[in-house]
Parts: sequence; C-alpha cells; structure tokens
Amino acid sequence: SVLLRPEVSATAAVNLTAWVAVAICDGVEEACGVRPGIKWPNDIILEGRKLCGILTEMELEGETGAIQWVVAGIGTNVSQKSEDFEETVRPVAVSLAMAGHPVRRAELALAQLRALDRMYAGFPDNKAEYLARYRADCLTPGNQVQLITPVSRREAKAVAIDDEFRLVVEYPDGSREALSAGEVSVRGMYGYV
Repeated sequence: SVLLRPEVSATAAVNLTAWVAVAICDGVEEACGVRPGIKWPNDIILEGRKLCGILTEMELEGETGAIQWVVAGIGTNVSQKSEDFEETVRPVAVSLAMAGHPVRRAELALAQLRALDRMYAGFPDNKAEYLARYRADCLTPGNQVQLITPVSRREAKAVAIDDEFRLVVEYPDGSREALSAGEVSVRGMYGYV
C-alpha cells in the first residue's frame, strides 16, 4: 500500500487509480522485461489472467471536501504456483513465476515504487501522457463485456476509453454510454478480459 497526499480536488483525484495501473505496468516491465495490460479499470493482466489488483481509498475533510489522503493498495502475484490459488480463482489468476518471469519480490517492489514515484511527480499535470499510456495498455476496448450492477446485468461492446478514463460501451441498439469506475463491474464475455 502506498500513501499519497495529492493537493488536488476530489474530482481530479478520481482517475488516480488509472494512473497507478500504468505505473504498476511500468514497474513490472522494468523488473521482468514484460509489459502486462490493464483490464478496465484497475486489474493488471498477463497472458489473459489477473496478475495484480489495485484498490484506492480516499479520505476527504468533512467541511471543505479537501483530500486528506489516498491509499493505493496494490497486490501483485509474484511467486505463486497454480495450486496456490483457490480452485475458483485458478482459471483467472497468474503469477509472474507461472508466466515464466520469476523475480525477487524486493526487486519488483523497488521497480514499482520507482514507477509510482515518477507517476506521482507528474500527477495531475501529465494527464495527456498517462491517458495515452492507459489507452495503449487497456485490453478492454474491442471486447464484448457484461456490465454488472447490483440490480442488472447487460451485454455491450467496449469501444474506447474517453478523456476521463471512463469506459465507453456500445449496446446492441447502437446507443453508447461512458461508464465510471465504481458504478459497474465489467466481465469479459469470452475470458477474463
């Protein structure tokens, strides 16, 4: 977990998770020589399976709404074998070792921290750069997906990432919608991505 204290509005900080995802891809690439992809909005994917999950939590000051802190929790599968994962998770989980990219945890942590430090130094001013990099790394556009909310399940085609890091989907009737992270869960129709 990484504690951040960005001096930006809560609205500007909403996309921080996407920035963290790009930085984690940078860290894995630096340490292992392979660049994973991103399943929108924040799962890191290698060989079509989940390598890493990212969760962010933000604390706001009650009266002003100012950000007190953001914690980015990052869990990367490093040395697990297939049998280390629960049976239900096994088909969708992978570790760097399983994918043929063994690395020492300390080496990976250092590379990820360096990448996070570079990312944080440019946040939010380098938005255009990180948006372009997120779009390049995101594997979701072009895939059929299921959009799952607490009350519904719909099918759509993921078509793009918009300028606010939202997933743009197209429904069978041709209508489009931009989805924000947190309001819907996206599942691949034909595999994890």
